[in-house]
Amino acid sequence: MNRKRLAMLSTALIFGSSALAHQGHPHHGTVEAKADASEVMKRKLEQINQSYKIAIKPIFQKKCFDCHSNQTQYPWYSKVPGVKQLIASDIAEAKVHLDFSNDFPFQGHGTPGEDLEAIQKSVSEGIMPPWRYRILHSGSKVTDEERALIAKWVSDSQKLIK
Repeated sequence: MNRKRLAMLSTALIFGSSALAHQGHPHHGTVEAKADASEVMKRKLEQINQSYKIAIKPIFQKKCFDCHSNQTQYPWYSKVPGVKQLIASDIAEAKVHLDFSNDFPFQGHGTPGEDLEAIQKSVSEGIMPPWRYRILHSGSKVTDEERALIAKWVSDSQKLIK
């Protein structure tokens, strides 16, 4: 091997053979590509969170936070034996599914996309808040206007993260 060719080969080995093998383009599975994708997703989730805090969080604070957050406003009857345990159990179960305590993405057992889908389904079908909560808390039912705002937020958010 002549000296010039040996010098080029040495330079390639020292400065990264992948740059020569791929004309400077990274593999799709490289750490850099994954970090870029992760950063893009972080920005998208932050954008969703910003719109959540402006348009949706005020609704959820009134309608959902008693069971789905660490900000429960306990009613007077929550001290009654038996009722106290029922309320505590309902809250614990609700927070396993979705916990709104720390904004979006929510804590729970799903991905952000799955959480959005669950919210949409629960609100559109009218199963949240549950009827027994609505009976004791007037004004807790999600209104048609609130339902429309939540549906739009969910739809816009799902498009953003797909």
